Amino acid sequence: MMFGLMLLGFGSGCSGSKEAQGEQRFVWPSPPDTPRIAYVRTYRGEEDFPNALSSVLGSLAGKTNVIKLARPFDVAVASEGPIYVTDAVQGVVKLDPVKKEATVLGEKSVVDLKDPRGIACGHGKVFIGLAGSGRIAVLDEDGKYLQVIGKENQFPNPVDIVSDTTRNRLFIVDNRLHKVLVYSESGDSLFSIGKRGTADGEFNFPESAAIDSSGNLYVVDSFNYRIEIFDANGKFLRSFGRQGDAYGTFARPKGIALDSFGNIYVLDGLHNNYQIFNNAGEMLMFVGRYSPNNDGFENPVSIAIDGSNRIYVTDNLNGRLQVFQLLMKN
Repeated sequence: MMFGLMLLGFGSGCSGSKEAQGEQRFVWPSPPDTPRIAYVRTYRGEEDFPNALSSVLGSLAGKTNVIKLARPFDVAVASEGPIYVTDAVQGVVKLDPVKKEATVLGEKSVVDLKDPRGIACGHGKVFIGLAGSGRIAVLDEDGKYLQVIGKENQFPNPVDIVSDTTRNRLFIVDNRLHKVLVYSESGDSLFSIGKRGTADGEFNFPESAAIDSSGNLYVVDSFNYRIEIFDANGKFLRSFGRQGDAYGTFARPKGIALDSFGNIYVLDGLHNNYQIFNNAGEMLMFVGRYSPNNDGFENPVSIAIDGSNRIYVTDNLNGRLQVFQLLMKN
C-alpha cells in the first residue's frame, strides 16, 4: 500500500515555495514530511481557457453570457480527458483541457437537463441524474441525446451515478429512496441494494458511491456516518466509520472515490476536507480545511479520481472545481 510508511503531518498542509505561474504551492502533509498530495489547479469555467478560439470569437461578438461554475455538485471524468460537472445554475458543464474550451450540454438534447445531480461517464456516454424529471438522461460525450432511463419521477433524487464499464452496469444512488439501484447500461433494471435503516446493508440518506477493480461497491451512508461495502452482487461485506469531529470520523460525509492503490477518499462537507483511508478503513491522512483559497474548501460535495490518480473536487460554495495530484513514490 502506497501510504504504508508515510509519516502523518496534520498541519495546514502548505509550503512556502512558488509555482511558475506565481501561485502558492500547496502539498499534504506539510514539510518536512514527504508530500503525498499536491494542489494542481482550479477550474471556474470558460475563462480558464483564454486562448481557446471559441472564447476569442465570443469576445469579438460581445458575448456576455460567460460559462462559469456557480454551485457545482457532481463531477465525472471521461477516459479521453473531458471533465463533466453538474451545476445547480449552469446545468451540465463540459470542461475540455485538450480543446481548451468550456461548453454547456443540453442544446443537442431533446430532454431538458433540469436540476442535474449525479453524473458518470462510460463507453463514450454521459449519464446524468435529473431530479427535475426523476430520470437518467443518456447523452454522448458531445451532449447529443441518446435515451432516458426510467419513468417520470422514478428516481426522486439521483445524487450520484457510478458507471461499471467492466460489467456494463450503472449504480444509481438515490437518497430519497435510501437505495442504490442497479441498471444495465442500456436501461434494464437489475436489482437494488438497501432500504432505510441502521442495520448492515441499510442506509440513511446515502450520498455517493464508488467501485473498485473487483466490482465491489463503496457507499457513503451519510446520516449513519459510515462507509458500507458490498460485493458486485450487492451482498454486504463490511463497514467502517462513525460520527465525530476528530480525524478519522465523519460529520457530513458526501463524496467517495478510490485511487489505483485501493485507498478510499471520503469527502466531508462539514470538515471541509477529504480523508484518505486504506482498504481496511484505517485513516492515512487528510487534505483541506475551511478556506476560500487553494488549500481548502467551502462545502465540498463530490470527488472523482482519474486513471492517472488526479483528484477532482467540486467546491460548492466557492463555485469551482479543485484539482489535486497523488504523488507517486520515488
